[in-house]
Amino acid sequence: MKISNFSVVGQRSIRVASCDNVPPLMVVAGPNGAGKSTLLNAIRTQYGYANIMYVGPHRAMRRQHVQQRHLLTSPISMESLLAIPNLPGVEGVRISDSARDPWGQDDSASYLKHALCQIEIDRQQAITAKVDRDGYIRPGELADPWMPLRELTHSLLPHLTFERIDASSRDHVRVLWRVHGMNGEVDIDDLSSGEKSVIQMFYPLIERDIKAMIQSMGEAGGAAVRPELCLLIDEPELHLHPNLQLKVFDYLRVLTSGTGTQVILATHSPTMVEYATFEELFLLRPVELVPAEQNQLIQIATDDERLQFIRNVFGATTNLTALQPIVVVEGVAEKDASKVLPDRKLYRALHSSFDKVTIIPGGGKSECKALLRSINAAFSDYSNQLKAVALLDRDVDDGSDEELIKLLPVSMIENFLLDANSIWEAIQSVIERTGFSTVDDIESALDEVVNLYADKEIGRRAALKLGASHFYPPATLSNILPESVAYVQEVGTRYSPQAIDEAQRFAEQIVRQLAVDRRRREEFHGKEILNEFYRLYLHKTGLSKVVFTFEVARYSKRRRSVTSFFEGFFGNIGIQG
Repeated sequence: MKISNFSVVGQRSIRVASCDNVPPLMVVAGPNGAGKSTLLNAIRTQYGYANIMYVGPHRAMRRQHVQQRHLLTSPISMESLLAIPNLPGVEGVRISDSARDPWGQDDSASYLKHALCQIEIDRQQAITAKVDRDGYIRPGELADPWMPLRELTHSLLPHLTFERIDASSRDHVRVLWRVHGMNGEVDIDDLSSGEKSVIQMFYPLIERDIKAMIQSMGEAGGAAVRPELCLLIDEPELHLHPNLQLKVFDYLRVLTSGTGTQVILATHSPTMVEYATFEELFLLRPVELVPAEQNQLIQIATDDERLQFIRNVFGATTNLTALQPIVVVEGVAEKDASKVLPDRKLYRALHSSFDKVTIIPGGGKSECKALLRSINAAFSDYSNQLKAVALLDRDVDDGSDEELIKLLPVSMIENFLLDANSIWEAIQSVIERTGFSTVDDIESALDEVVNLYADKEIGRRAALKLGASHFYPPATLSNILPESVAYVQEVGTRYSPQAIDEAQRFAEQIVRQLAVDRRRREEFHGKEILNEFYRLYLHKTGLSKVVFTFEVARYSKRRRSVTSFFEGFFGNIGIQG
C-alpha cells in the first residue's frame, strides 16, 4: 500500500514525527541518533506490514550451500519476506536471527540464492509440463523469465551479466554471473558487497513478474498485476560507490514515477542528499533540538530556490542535516584545495572537540563574516538552539567586537605549528635525511627562516596599513570619466611616496617590537614560514608537505597554549571536551 500520511508518536528517540503528504519518493536525512531507523520501523508497524516491504540497515548476505532437495520444500518469495516482521525457518537456509528490525541483523538477503534457484526449478518444471501437455515447443515460443533480472542488472550494474542457474550438481546449485565480460562465471556468493546489495535490494520488486512469466509459459498473458506498494529502505547507500548511489537514486525515481510504488528511505549519503529535490528531501531533527509537541520531521525547503539557497549558504546540504554547531573558518573547501592541507583538517588535528561541530570554510575574512550571518539566519528555521560562530585568523587585527566572531591568538592557524618540539616529533620517520640531530637544531632552523622572512613581514604589514583600493564604474556612463579621474587622484594620495614611507616605518617598528617580545613565530605569516621551512629542510626527504603539516598539527595539540585556547573557545559555545 502507498502511504499518504503518517504520525509516529513516542517511539524511542522520536517524540513526534509526522508528515501529512508523503511524496512518491521521500528522503529522510538527519544526524545519527535522531531516529531515522526508528521512524521507518514505526511506519511499517503502524500500517500492519500490508504490502510494505522493508530493507533494514544491518543487512548481509551469507554464503549459502544450495542443494536441490531443499528447493522442493517451502517456496520462498523475497517480496513476501521483506514484508514480514520475522523471518521463517526454511530447511537448507542458514540464518542467525529471525527478527527483522533496525536493531538486529537482517538475514532476509540470505534467502536470495535459494529463491533464485527455486525459480529455476519452477522454470524447468513449467517447460516439462508444457512438453508433456503439447508434445513440443516451437522455437522462440518461450519467453525468458530471467529477462527482468537481466534488465535490472544492465540498468544498475552494466558490468555484470546474469548467465544462468547451474543445477547440474544436485548437491551444489549455483547462481552464475559474468563480471566485466571476463571468461569464467562467478557464483552470486562471490560477487562484491555492492553488487549483492543492489541485487538483493531490488530483486523483490521484479520477482512477481518473473514468477508470472513462468506460470503463463506458453500461454497468452501479461505481466503480473502488483498492488500498491511502499518500499522502506534504511541506508540504501551501503557498499555503493557514489556514482552507483546516483544510479540507484535515478532508478528509484523511475520506479516511483506514475506507478503504484512508493519509496521512503533514510540515508546519511551526501550524494543522495545533494541529489534530492525539495519535494523529496526531509529532515528528522533530534528531540533535544525541537520544542515540546513540535514536529521533528520537516521539509528542508518548500521550493527549488530555497533549497539552492540552503546549499549555497551551508556549502552542502549535509552541513545542515548534521545539525551540529557550525564553525566558519577561513580557507577554501577541500575540493578546491590542491596539494595543501585544508584548515578543516588542521583544526581537527589540533583539538578533538572539532569533531563535535561542523566546520565550513568560508573564504576570506569578510566572506566568512557574511557567511556567518547567513547561516545563523537560515539556522533559525530548523532549530533555535543551534548557532554558527566564526573562528578567524587574527592576521594584524587586535580583536573583534562581534559576539559570534572569535580571533585566533596567533596570526593564523599555521602559527600554532611553528614549534620545534612538535616538528621534531613529526619528522622522526625521515629524521636521518634531514641533517637535524636535536630539537635545538630545529629551533635554530626556525629562527633562520623567521629572520629571512622579516622583510616580507614588514611589506605585508605596510601593505595592510595602506589598505586596498577598488574602483567600480558607475552605471551612468557619463559619470565614469569624472569618477575615474577622482579615483586616480585618490589612489595617488593614498599610495604616495610619503604614505608608503610612513607605512613602512610603522611596520618596521612593529616587527622590531615583535623580535624584542619574542613573538615573531606567533605574529608573522605562519603559513609562508612553515612552507619555507619545509622547502629548505624537508622537500628532498620524500615526506609530503600535506603529511608533514598534518603530523605537526597532531603533535602541536599537546602544547599548553593550544589546549588552553581551544578549551576556552569550546567552553564559550557550550561544547565540553
